[in-house]
Amino acid sequence: MLAMPAFGQTASTDASVGVGQDQADDEAVITVTGRRAAIQAADERKRKSDSIINSIVADEAGKLPDNSITEVLQRVSGVSIVRFGALNDPDHYSVEGSGIQVRGLSGVASRLNGREIFSANGGRALIWGDVTPELMQAVDVYKSSTADLIEGGTGGQIDLRTKMPFDYSIGWHAAGSAEISYGDLAKDKDYALSGLIAGHWNTAIGDIGVLVDVATSRLTSLSNFFRAEPYFRQRLPGETSDVFIPGGFDIGDEEFKRDRTGIYAAVQWAPSPDLELSGVFFQSRYKNKNQSHFSQVTSTNFTVNRTGSKFDSNGGLISTNSLFLRDPNTFDPTGSAIGSGGGTEGTRSNTMTRDISGEFSWQPNQGPFKLSGAFQNVLSTSQADRLAVFRDVPFPSSFGFDLSGDFPTVTLPTLAPGQFTNPANYQWAAAMPHNELNRGTMNAVDLDAQYSFEDSFLRDIKIGGRWSERKERDLNNGYTWTALGRGWNGFGADYAPQLTFANAKPGDIDAYTFDNFFHGQIAVPTQMLWPTIDLVRNVDVDDLHRAPPANFCGAADWGNPTYTNCATAGPLPTSTYGGPRSRVNEFINTDLGIWRTQNWAAYAQARFGRDYQPGTMGVSGNLGVRIVHVKNESQGFIVQNANTIIRNGQIQDLALRTDPRGGTAKFTKVLPSVNLQLQPGEDVKLRAAFNITMDLPTFNATRGGGEIGVASVTNPANTPDQNFPNLFTNFTASTGNPFLKPAMSSNLDLAAEWYVKPGTMFFVNGFYKRVTDLPIYSLTQRQVTVRFSNGTSEVVTASASDVATATEAATVKGVELGGRAFLDMLPGLLAGFGAEANYTFVDSKNPGDLYRDIFGTIRNDAPLQGLSKHNYNIAALYERGRVSARVAYSWRSKYLQSTNSNGTTPTYSYVATPGGTAQSTAIALPVYGDAYGQVDVGLIVKATDFLSFSLRGTNVLNATQRTLMGGYNNDAIYVRSWFQSDRRVSFGVNLAF
Repeated sequence: MLAMPAFGQTASTDASVGVGQDQADDEAVITVTGRRAAIQAADERKRKSDSIINSIVADEAGKLPDNSITEVLQRVSGVSIVRFGALNDPDHYSVEGSGIQVRGLSGVASRLNGREIFSANGGRALIWGDVTPELMQAVDVYKSSTADLIEGGTGGQIDLRTKMPFDYSIGWHAAGSAEISYGDLAKDKDYALSGLIAGHWNTAIGDIGVLVDVATSRLTSLSNFFRAEPYFRQRLPGETSDVFIPGGFDIGDEEFKRDRTGIYAAVQWAPSPDLELSGVFFQSRYKNKNQSHFSQVTSTNFTVNRTGSKFDSNGGLISTNSLFLRDPNTFDPTGSAIGSGGGTEGTRSNTMTRDISGEFSWQPNQGPFKLSGAFQNVLSTSQADRLAVFRDVPFPSSFGFDLSGDFPTVTLPTLAPGQFTNPANYQWAAAMPHNELNRGTMNAVDLDAQYSFEDSFLRDIKIGGRWSERKERDLNNGYTWTALGRGWNGFGADYAPQLTFANAKPGDIDAYTFDNFFHGQIAVPTQMLWPTIDLVRNVDVDDLHRAPPANFCGAADWGNPTYTNCATAGPLPTSTYGGPRSRVNEFINTDLGIWRTQNWAAYAQARFGRDYQPGTMGVSGNLGVRIVHVKNESQGFIVQNANTIIRNGQIQDLALRTDPRGGTAKFTKVLPSVNLQLQPGEDVKLRAAFNITMDLPTFNATRGGGEIGVASVTNPANTPDQNFPNLFTNFTASTGNPFLKPAMSSNLDLAAEWYVKPGTMFFVNGFYKRVTDLPIYSLTQRQVTVRFSNGTSEVVTASASDVATATEAATVKGVELGGRAFLDMLPGLLAGFGAEANYTFVDSKNPGDLYRDIFGTIRNDAPLQGLSKHNYNIAALYERGRVSARVAYSWRSKYLQSTNSNGTTPTYSYVATPGGTAQSTAIALPVYGDAYGQVDVGLIVKATDFLSFSLRGTNVLNATQRTLMGGYNNDAIYVRSWFQSDRRVSFGVNLAF
């Protein structure tokens, strides 16, 4: 492996090429340092590799060029990042990004120094944003595989490489950095600190090296969101064709305050030239506190008048001066106030990933035989505690909604006095806690033997084996929404009174304002009252559900007006807003999921080659095979939720029931790999590669547990003082699949690389992948047994949302091209200018996740999840003397996020004529991340050989991320969400000596 430049170390020959030789006005050789040295080292790593890779290398101060691993990787050709909490979570924006795709595939294996690393979150890979980037020396992206690499990654592998003591010259070395930053929406100052000390000595007992690297940072970010509900199918009076009208809107913001700390320590000892021992301790911890205020104005029964409204050619609403509720019997406006929900949410999360590894390398007498091995222990933990408190307030009976511009506009009629400022108009509605407690471990052992040949076309033969056992135990209690005290909830005298914000304990509510919402580009419809952040952070959910003092609202009597509106009773002494909690414990046995994966692998690989000589083409490569045996185990519970419904005119009570479920699956896979390189010239390399790679399904996909439930619609017979059970529409089921097969990808790559001179290179890569046994989200009808509270049971047909193995292969093909050039031939200061660009085109044919369009029809024409057809990066560079500058733009096109995301999977009623029979329609619309591009800038000035200053700007042009909804007439797509986050500026100081 190439030794990369490090703090205080003389730059390697690969990174200190004399670019000044090409300058007419400079006779002396200029030693390249800083970012350009790191760029050239990354190029050299790519050029010398046996497979197709891309690398990003830290500079002499130990700094990668961005604030997070995801931001670093987004600039690599063929790599794109997801700027959401997760790929399948399009409702929560993430400033630093979370998921990563390589060549359009989300099957990306995560590695630390070539060994497996992960996060305990129900998946198989690392949560990239959790990792402290200051601890990294370089990041490698493997796009073709070799037999000696750990199996995994249908898209590729990403290897995070840390510094090692023997990378440094003899003596002591140290480095440190400090940075402060500021976001224009969060309006908070943040920091990042890191420090490294390393020593390398020759002693009487051999070479000894020690390295300790620590880093800590805080980032506070604020994102604003505006979300349109699905466009539900409606029929306007007197018309014969349908229109599609949004079911309302949501607005809000979400603030994240994350603290990320990392510690890394390494020791190396070479008691003789033949033997080297090393040990590594790596730990990264990510703590987050988020808070959110959100308001919802939603209904599946909104409609408009043709007059005053505009529609597109597919019937989708563009704008209206009046969106209102209608009576399905007459199609006339009800004139009733529209219900408005919303609330405040607070989350604390803490994740930790720790790796302890030891390895040895023994090469007797520095001869042809080499034996190496390693032991690895990984521990990853994750805990999250979330509480959302909901409130209701009447909205006007109609509002204007304009979706014709870049941003949506909501207009309200003249409001009644105090409509949104009077606490008595707000009702305490519900509380929803969510808790997770996950723990994952892995032990792994590997042993490798290599025999090298001198003066032979066959360079070496390598064989090896690996055993690993990974376990994960997750506790997840879902989102247990439970009503607080409602006047209609029927829980008796202690719980029934309807409490309002006028009953709030002092400090439990406030008039929160959305300051500078969307940087002033979207007007907040009106300011409202909210539960406070202190309430959701500091009050136990069990306390919230305790009853108010006895007779606080008077007699428990429907004739008592304070029973359904307790506002006149005044503030409560404690935060006790009634309604018994739906569960008595934070976790119960049905929240448990247990997984275990055992891997046995063996491989054999041969490397061959003939070096390039003028007039003789260089030929090199490797071929090998890896055989893997996998055993997956999963355990969980199938839960039938309790519910009361009206079905076939009869009231039926579904019983709460849990049944254990699990499974074991075994697989043996053969993974061949061939990598070939031709070198027709000193500066040109042609590559071809074929390999088969695999991805194990995520733990979430193979979960043994699941749910059986019922879908229903609100009973139209409900009145303000009477609440009847909902009307049955259909039974539902949702489960994982413990027997899912690994996804297998057959990969073909062709590449050409031209290394013009140090810092200037160009490349083109073509690739083709055929992926079988992809896990897909499946919508089906299947038979399940439901059990009722009276002890009877019935076999019924349920609408099932399961994870299944695709029956058809997906194909992914594309091309990457790019390059970088510095204008060294120009005179003086102009010689520092350069440019870098890459573009990736990806096309796919895919069986696709199944979804239900707006008519309820099941369809399978969704693209491959996470795949953008077009990705590109453009950067203007300046590297001259003590100045390094960059202006970078990264862009990706639309990509599928989910076919079962929250909010786009409801059941709605469609009525074609006034008084006609209501048709219940279940939908599951596909949600896409819209095309997105972001501009970042950076400047580094090296004041002395040891001291430098940096200035960076992130998202300087205030980009807007949108999500889209599909599943409409003629494949029309409508905007679902708009997100904006901080523009950020950072100033840093770096020392290295």
